[in-house]
Amino acid sequence: VQGDHHRLTQVLANLLNNAARYTPEAGEILVRARQEHGFSVLQVRDTGRGIEAGMLERIFHMFVQGRSPLEKVGTGLGVGLALARRIAEAHGGSLHAHSEGENKGAEFTLRIPLAEKRQGAAGEGDRREPRPMLAKRVLVVDDNVDAAVTLGLLLKSLGHETCVVHDGLQALRMTVEFRPDVVLLDIGMPGLDGYEVARRLRALKRERRLRIIAITGWGQEADRMKSREAGFDVHLVKPVDPGLLTSAIANNNGPTVH
Repeated sequence: VQGDHHRLTQVLANLLNNAARYTPEAGEILVRARQEHGFSVLQVRDTGRGIEAGMLERIFHMFVQGRSPLEKVGTGLGVGLALARRIAEAHGGSLHAHSEGENKGAEFTLRIPLAEKRQGAAGEGDRREPRPMLAKRVLVVDDNVDAAVTLGLLLKSLGHETCVVHDGLQALRMTVEFRPDVVLLDIGMPGLDGYEVARRLRALKRERRLRIIAITGWGQEADRMKSREAGFDVHLVKPVDPGLLTSAIANNNGPTVH
């Protein structure tokens, strides 16, 4: 295949780590690769706890919340898989999960176009090339340490310069020191909540307008209205679609509250 070696390695490492995490010591992990209809097809299958039918797509969303067998291991699962799918799609491929249910194992299938196909018909390969992203300085603010650190790694892998903090006071201080272009701000934090942080950020004198994006579990219309009044440009509700987030970060054409 033709692509970014580092990012494709990230995808495979994520799938292997995920399989190892959810497979008991007596279980098995099988990795297979083959060519199929112009694609390289790589499958990672395990005999672990499996995935409920209702979670097969949700696990590719960022910050998946709710009770499920996946929740027992810890937090932050959804970001890694969301990043893996994003990288696959950027290479013109796909990443899907399959499971017969709880305790019946899971299988992840990664498809990436073969190099011959990508270099084939005129113009076809060009459409599949990942579009370059203008790097931003992004400040991530969330009191959930695991979620914040993982989101920072996600953004860094996409080419952004990131800084991660875990409370409102740190956010205010690092906005002055780090001078971000974008702030990804959780709302429900202890002490200074996201609304108050956004108000104080808007009061800062800056050469150019700071883009403030809410990433929160609060999604009622009243919450969106309150975030708009506090100065947020965009209101994204967890689990966040990676494509929507990257578009929100890249958009500098003024406020677009969702």
